[in-house]
Amino acid sequence: MLVALATLCISISGPAGRYMNLDPPFVIFVRCVIGFVVLMGIRILTGKESIRLPLKNKTIIFTSVVMCIHWVLFFYSLKYSNVAIAAVSVFTYPLQTIVIESVILKKRINSFFIIMGLLVCVGVFFLHPVEEVKNTYGLGIFLGCISGTMLAIRNIYSKVLLLKYSSNSTYLSQVFITCILLIPFSGRESLDAVIENILPLLLLGIVTTTIGHLLMMKSFSYFSASEVGLLISGQPVFAIIMAYFLLGEEPTWKVIIGAGIVLFAVFSTFLKLNKQK
Repeated sequence: MLVALATLCISISGPAGRYMNLDPPFVIFVRCVIGFVVLMGIRILTGKESIRLPLKNKTIIFTSVVMCIHWVLFFYSLKYSNVAIAAVSVFTYPLQTIVIESVILKKRINSFFIIMGLLVCVGVFFLHPVEEVKNTYGLGIFLGCISGTMLAIRNIYSKVLLLKYSSNSTYLSQVFITCILLIPFSGRESLDAVIENILPLLLLGIVTTTIGHLLMMKSFSYFSASEVGLLISGQPVFAIIMAYFLLGEEPTWKVIIGAGIVLFAVFSTFLKLNKQK
């Protein structure tokens, strides 16, 4: 349930980012400011945890930098391509996670997850919506794939951090440090531009940054980074559906086939994990 809701909330980032004609680092800065204010407000009101954050932890700092790069590159991928291509490129990350996690954590690779990861890659290939690729689309695909690598690394090390800190403390620290990193880009847009895009910025800050990513972080308490990556692979499908209704980006038959393959891999993974646990 956590992963399903996280998937839906995070899917909004693609259409919202594509809708806005704003500088990507500035957008990430604003979404992090909004997300941090909301998360810290909830933390203070509930009083369940101290407002002090583990900001000096080296792994926290490392994962914050990687998360910042992931978000910025994803929005540049959106800028140079479209929602489908950006989402497709990033979601090569489940397979990347399986391989990187096995190297970093010296875990034995589960052959079932390798097969499902490859299925996701096949599915996202079919999700590519255009017949004639524009020049900028190649750059969009490249940036999306690198963004996916950053996401895989961030998730793997975040899973390790949860052995010491709560999901709320870990994620809130990452959001805060990302805000600090992007302060130099905070003056890139005018106040009028912010007001004009206030709705998508609020959606990014509250629904995606606050709810979606926090739920994904919490899911690491129950699943490995590889398992979460596979379970959340339905995100490109949701993003493409939203892009169709909100931006008029119409899916082709290839997109429909790709969506079916991805959803099959996600559903198969869910059944496998449900049986194991």
